Amino acid sequence: MKPTTSEHEDIHGIDPAFVKHEVIGSIIGTLLVDLIIYGIGWLIILIARDENSNLNEGLLWIVIFWVMIGVTVLIIGLTLIFSVLYVKAFSYEFTDKFIIIRYGVLTKTKTTIPYSRIQNVAIYQNIRDRILKIYKIKIETAGSSAAAASAQKGSIRPEGYIPGVRNPSIIEEKMNQLVHKYTQNIPKSVSSNVFSDNNVVFDEFIAYFLSKMREKDQIRTKIRLLREKEGITIPQLADKIGVSESTIQYLESGEYVPSLTLAMKIAHTFKVPIEELFELTD
Repeated sequence: MKPTTSEHEDIHGIDPAFVKHEVIGSIIGTLLVDLIIYGIGWLIILIARDENSNLNEGLLWIVIFWVMIGVTVLIIGLTLIFSVLYVKAFSYEFTDKFIIIRYGVLTKTKTTIPYSRIQNVAIYQNIRDRILKIYKIKIETAGSSAAAASAQKGSIRPEGYIPGVRNPSIIEEKMNQLVHKYTQNIPKSVSSNVFSDNNVVFDEFIAYFLSKMREKDQIRTKIRLLREKEGITIPQLADKIGVSESTIQYLESGEYVPSLTLAMKIAHTFKVPIEELFELTD
């Protein structure tokens, strides 16, 4: 059942032509299987002739014919049923911070992709797509655990995958707008707290902090202490902020000092002043 609450701003399904796309593929596959069955039938007949067997060739061809019919009906029928259920189960939606993709017939899967992790949106068509005038969309992301898992299994599949799209340019434009909006805006709750007029101490800290941005040896982050105090894991913190897990690991190990924007997001997540994220080394 697809969600209908107010937090889901823009919900879409895939085009029903996707069913035809899959059925065409199953027909092609069935023809190959039938050719194999036909070849096996001829092989049996040739062997029987060489051995002077009293094989009833007419009966054998009747059996082969019905086997081919049965295999064809079974494969195409199952593909048709599965494809219809897949189309009904598939949905994708745009929220303020994420694109959420739901799919699966036997196993229900929900993929949530922060706009801050999106690196590229690829649109492509194979021959069947061109015939039906639909497209596939691949959303390539940074720091994707799903992509890493698929690569370990020997396959490469993007974290975001949307088949059966009739007008891909609309989705691409929508995603580009939301990605730009999310990456350019600082949360109001953070900016109002950080840049309030009465926070003079913070202004002095920022002046010092900016002068030391390139001197990581003189500033140590306390992100790990704050994270462990709140009982938050690295993957959870990465999802909240919208960065990869490796970014959090680098910050905690002191590999580099975060940018001002990232520091404000981290401080907002832990609900602490930004100056509490750092301490000076001796």
